[in-house]
Amino acid sequence: MENKPYSQSGFTLIEMVIVILILSVLAVTAYARMARIDSEARQTSLQSFKATVLSAAAMAKGVCMSDPQCSNSQTTSTTQIEGNTIYFSHGYPVGWLGNEDGAGTLLQLVDAGKFSVQPSLSDNNHAVYFLQGARDIDHCQLEYTISTTSASASAVTVTTDNSGC
Repeated sequence: MENKPYSQSGFTLIEMVIVILILSVLAVTAYARMARIDSEARQTSLQSFKATVLSAAAMAKGVCMSDPQCSNSQTTSTTQIEGNTIYFSHGYPVGWLGNEDGAGTLLQLVDAGKFSVQPSLSDNNHAVYFLQGARDIDHCQLEYTISTTSASASAVTVTTDNSGC
């Protein structure tokens, strides 16, 4: 009889440890990329909302300018937009009136989606919106402000803080 040499089948312990290490490195890298993608998506959502707010404010100002009852020189005035009474301050839709649903304000002109207004930080010429689900809502927000320095130089500014998104 002939003795057959022993043939190895399976993996050694060192091979298994190396495979586990490689898979661990890949998992950590994938997790870091996914976390970054999530943050970038929130930042992009914030920038998209900023564009929506600027567009709605500009269109509402155009409607206000075409209505003789709504004037840039008035501190507060109203006009009808799509059947809704919208309040204006210096020719732009007001930020926040303090009511629960934001009726008659900028909030009624935009689809806020996952953004909510912070009433404690808002008033007629100012509104602060934060993104729900952000890591730090105080630093993932949009601020809408109507400049009231003079009627001829009134303008709206929209700033974002995305450091906490």
